[in-house]
Amino acid sequence: MRYFLLGVILALTMASPAAADAGLTAAVAAVYGQRTVDAGLHAIAHDRAQEISSCGSCLNHDLMRPGTAEVLGYNSGHPNPTSAVISAWQGSAAHNGILSDLALGRIGCAEVIVGGSHFFACVLAAGGGQTSAVDPPAPAAGLPDTAMR
Repeated sequence: MRYFLLGVILALTMASPAAADAGLTAAVAAVYGQRTVDAGLHAIAHDRAQEISSCGSCLNHDLMRPGTAEVLGYNSGHPNPTSAVISAWQGSAAHNGILSDLALGRIGCAEVIVGGSHFFACVLAAGGGQTSAVDPPAPAAGLPDTAMR
């Protein structure tokens, strides 16, 4: 009975955020190709977006979970915040490199909005695989390996 109740609580707490994050996941997929959406990575992405939103705009990877790679973003005042963060990630060699790495075939993305500011996190891990024929941009040469801390 205890496990059943935990499952119900988990389902109820994840139902609304998952729907809200579909736009970010779809935007990443449109540029970089569709990956396997992973519920565990989605939960981590929610935690990471909440963590970076709770300290203003401090975007660092100090709390990145072992075995994952992540891209974080923040913006405010854009008519389309999701498009703005995707453009910023495309323009950053490190972020673009992580999102272009097809070995990172599982993904979870989340967005937290606090007072009109948007905080984004996509967490990736090995496995799964790209499920789209979209050709992602080539990763930039000489990127640091942030995929597996």
